[in-house]
Amino acid sequence: MRNVLRSKLLDRNELQASLRGTPQAWRDDSQALANHLVRIGKLTRFQANKLLRGITQGMIVGDYRVLAPIGKGAMGTVFLVRDMRSNQLMALKILPPRLARSEERMVARFRREMELSRLVSHPNLAWTHEVGEWKGIPYIALEYIPGKTLYRLVIDEGRLPLPRAARLMAEVAAGLEHAHNRGLIHRDLKPSNIIVTPHDHAKVLDLGLALIHGEKGTDARVIGGQGYVVGTMDYVAPEQTYNAATVDRRSDLYSLGCTLYFLLTGQPPFPGGTSKEKALRHRSEKPRPLAELAPELPPRFIEFVERLMSKNPDDRPQSAAQVEHELRQWATGEVDQPYDNLSAIAFDEALLPTQRSDGTLDSLPPQELFSTVESSELLDPVLPAEKDYNGWLIPLVVGLTVVVLGMAFVVILLAMRLS
Repeated sequence: MRNVLRSKLLDRNELQASLRGTPQAWRDDSQALANHLVRIGKLTRFQANKLLRGITQGMIVGDYRVLAPIGKGAMGTVFLVRDMRSNQLMALKILPPRLARSEERMVARFRREMELSRLVSHPNLAWTHEVGEWKGIPYIALEYIPGKTLYRLVIDEGRLPLPRAARLMAEVAAGLEHAHNRGLIHRDLKPSNIIVTPHDHAKVLDLGLALIHGEKGTDARVIGGQGYVVGTMDYVAPEQTYNAATVDRRSDLYSLGCTLYFLLTGQPPFPGGTSKEKALRHRSEKPRPLAELAPELPPRFIEFVERLMSKNPDDRPQSAAQVEHELRQWATGEVDQPYDNLSAIAFDEALLPTQRSDGTLDSLPPQELFSTVESSELLDPVLPAEKDYNGWLIPLVVGLTVVVLGMAFVVILLAMRLS
């Protein structure tokens, strides 16, 4: 009981009211008490497990009561929380204290996302409620969107039929058009960054790698640049692998095309291989033809997807609005549902597909790491642009040649003296 009070999840009056009518023995049995409080809805299973382990800190973050984790990735964890001011459910993205204290680059990127997330407001983009800092830890409070990511939807249910895929991706294109008009390039569009709501609408997540079009003077380790590739290699545009800081809206359209390819075939354009190998294939190879993997697709639609995935940005559609218009034509027979009233959703642990019954987080495949926490990678210079190799390779070869020739000359001189 002391841990419950220390956590501030319940005050003394609430705890006493919750224990009325319970057997006295339960009060001396931590497990029985925890089970009771979970059963009557006073604690979540996640909270109860934390308290049973003696963890009482971090259950309240500012004005938010932490209910359960819903995603985890390289840059932090996303928790389902309840806003104690409005009683509304939210998704709270937190940069872990370890990173906040020791990783300047991560802090800079997180704060950057805090700023950029407030620039957009659209039905097909995850809405940011507020950004803030609690005890030195930055956080972003987002709307909580129950449902499945497109990645999980395809893994669980198989390839999507063309009309549904076209309608969902048309909504994604509408969200991108809004972001592009605000000057933002997403740079990490992929199936696990798009969630499908209960009413079957698409919402784009995660501006963690977004770029303000034309910005200059920012640290390449934060936003990417020559030698620093940002993005997810299964869906990254070719030009983004050369210099991620000079891309424009058409790079997002390439990623949209790759995402469509995944929805219709069940696999990314270049499955298998390392991140470097995938990036090089995006630059120079064509993926396996859609006509082979999904022969039921109309040739004209296949041509449209191939245009989206053109290596040259000039050969792609030039705006997300054009892409949305084209996709709407293929969404025949799809019934438009009203948009979800996400603020009215009640907490239900059954809505947390990433949780086990004990409240801990399931281990997720890399593509499914909730990318509002970032599954994308900053690849420290393992894949510089090709022309950069000459900057160090040629001098290295020349230097080694000089050393070898010098050693050979010394050996010849010694041999002559000895003779």
